[in-house]
Amino acid sequence: MISLVKKLLIKTICVVLVGYTSTRIDAQETRTNSSIAETLKPENNVFFVEYSHSPTSYIFLGKTPYSSSQRTSIGYITPNTIPFFIGYLNFSARLHPIIEYTYSKRDAGGSLDTIRGWSLDPFGLSSTVQFNKTTHLRNTVYGGFTIMPYTFPTDKGRRLNFNFELQSTIEQAFGKQFVLSFGGALHHISNAQTGKQNPGIDSIYMLLRLSYLVD
Repeated sequence: MISLVKKLLIKTICVVLVGYTSTRIDAQETRTNSSIAETLKPENNVFFVEYSHSPTSYIFLGKTPYSSSQRTSIGYITPNTIPFFIGYLNFSARLHPIIEYTYSKRDAGGSLDTIRGWSLDPFGLSSTVQFNKTTHLRNTVYGGFTIMPYTFPTDKGRRLNFNFELQSTIEQAFGKQFVLSFGGALHHISNAQTGKQNPGIDSIYMLLRLSYLVD
């Protein structure tokens, strides 16, 4: 009988110790994840200007080769966020005038044409990965539309086109209010099958951005 009691007592102590240890580990993980999330949570309104250039286009989703473009951008990243795993997603929007879009016009024998227009990306989500106190990796997804002065990129295309972009940049802070970023982006533009022809264009942009942080 005494032996049975000892065995039950030992088992009870083991169960209590295992449960206590598990609780401490879970609590520590929760605190650690919370600390990481709070560290990554942005606290600033971000205004930025940007320049990007694509030397040529690639056949991926679009069908128009030999296209190059340059554009400037002004944009905004809000401190308002939505939780995403242990970090946060920021909302972003930008307006970028197209300085020059040179493209192969398929219905003109592939001859090159140049056009200028306006793009607005009101739907942007970005997240950051912190390397150290002053350096981050920012990944952003943009969606929006582009207005051209005439049908683009063929005569049976449309003036209104839609664009989608995946962007990744390295951000380096200078002081408390300025951030210099450089990186690349994969950009797709097409009329989403709303025109008689939909020869969209895929471009890879190299970009440089200067941001100003406001508390």
